[in-house]
Amino acid sequence: MIGNSQLSGGTRPRLWDLVLGGQTATAPAQALVLGGIEGARRRLAHSDEAVRLATLPQLLEYGSAGLAELIAALAGNSSWAVRLAAWRLLSQLGQPEAERACRAYSPFRPVGGAQGVIVAYRRGERDFTYADLEGVDLQEARLGGANFHEANLRKANLRLCNFNGAQLQQADLRQANLQGAKLSGADLQGADLEGADLRGAKVSGTSLRGSRLSQETHLEERLRHIWQLQNWGGEGQDLCGQDLSKADLRGLVLRQIRLRGADLKRVDLRGSDLEGADLRGANLQRADLRGANLQNADLEGADLSGAELRQAQFRGANLRRADVSRANLAQANLEGAQIEGLKHSGSRIAGLIFPDGTPLKPWWW
Repeated sequence: MIGNSQLSGGTRPRLWDLVLGGQTATAPAQALVLGGIEGARRRLAHSDEAVRLATLPQLLEYGSAGLAELIAALAGNSSWAVRLAAWRLLSQLGQPEAERACRAYSPFRPVGGAQGVIVAYRRGERDFTYADLEGVDLQEARLGGANFHEANLRKANLRLCNFNGAQLQQADLRQANLQGAKLSGADLQGADLEGADLRGAKVSGTSLRGSRLSQETHLEERLRHIWQLQNWGGEGQDLCGQDLSKADLRGLVLRQIRLRGADLKRVDLRGSDLEGADLRGANLQRADLRGANLQNADLEGADLSGAELRQAQFRGANLRRADVSRANLAQANLEGAQIEGLKHSGSRIAGLIFPDGTPLKPWWW
């Protein structure tokens, strides 16, 4: 939340502002002012959208004059991206004037509220990008596979809503009620979840990369772990015994992570780096580890039955008493791996490199 103190500055150039043609405190009429509120106004009229976008946060330092410029940018800037950025800044201020401006000059497109979305979805419409759905009640609505890219769902009631496979990238979900919502396979990359309630949400295969949480965001330990791993990686972390089943953990750096006894059923670890990981006794049934790096990992007693292990690297890994029955080991590399007691009935081994470093199937396999 941006406090009122951020709008308490003056309108004159400050000591560190650049002023061409005069002194910092008093610029002559003919001077080109690069700092202060006048400089900000000029940059807001710049032809380069990036300059305008960079100027918006600076307006928070110029009190009521800065607020007025933010509202003006929201109401009439030629760039939709600038209007959206201004709206987001104003919506965080918690001031009545800013809230009124957000309602009056919303950059989002009207879609007829909750009823409009439901009716359109039933007709086969799936594109609700940039939709204005602030505060709507969509409890238990079925909206699987719909596109809500950069939609405004702030304070919406989305309890038990079906968003399976939905596109929610960059969506504004601040203070939204997502209790028990079905988000399996949904993409929430870059979504704003500050203050949202995600307790009981179903998140199998859900991407939360780049999404934003706050101390007021309600979510269970499992989902918090998934969010942290997706956004920060998990090198050296201790998550022994945790439930991360069906989580989207593709392409992550998880070297030396401790997942002993963890529930990793059907987890997606494609291309992830698990070198030296402790996976002893972990449940990896039907997990997807295509192309994953498991060199020197400890998988003793792990259950990899039915797992997808194509092109996975197990060089030097401990696979004693592990179970790879019915797993796909095509083109995987077991060179130097310890495989005493390995269960491998029904596994596919085309192109597999065996522990002796050759592709020749030993007599005992």
